[in-house]
Amino acid sequence: MKKNTFAVGLVLAVILLFVASAAFDNYYMPNYKKRFAEIEKQRVIVSNKLTTAKIVQENLNHVRDLIFHNMDFPGQPDTIDHETQFFGFVTTCVNDLKLKLVSVRPAEPAFNNRVTTFGYDVEIEGDFFKFGELCAKFENNRRIVSVESFDVDLITDGQTKPNEPHLSQFKGVRIKMRVNTYRIAGKG
Repeated sequence: MKKNTFAVGLVLAVILLFVASAAFDNYYMPNYKKRFAEIEKQRVIVSNKLTTAKIVQENLNHVRDLIFHNMDFPGQPDTIDHETQFFGFVTTCVNDLKLKLVSVRPAEPAFNNRVTTFGYDVEIEGDFFKFGELCAKFENNRRIVSVESFDVDLITDGQTKPNEPHLSQFKGVRIKMRVNTYRIAGKG
């Protein structure tokens, strides 16, 4: 009989424990759910702020690089001259985009107060959309590069289509552009 009483007591204890946990769950868990929702909202806000801070940091680093690569500071050694830097950059970009670099001719530097403008006449051949990609690469360069002007001419092979004798076969474009880089003299 004692075994029966012990088993009944154990079953009652388990039922009582189940009822107590259900009451605890109904009473306390809604508060936790609200709190978890608030914490999740705060986590998203902090995550967005950290992402924004990372973007700002990258932009500030880019601006810092632009300043150091485009200004002459007293005592700052220039390890590579402007023409070599620009020519290396242009040839790399043109090769990456599978364009043909016809010529790069430097112009005389122009001096205006503290700003020195280094101009280059560049001629390339290829696809017009690749030219747009080249301009995007100019924009993302560590040196300030501006496209002052450009002319676009169609390249044809001189052969006409049989059904359209007035049209020649299109082979691409030839682009002649004036590109400038700048160097700003620091106060010394």
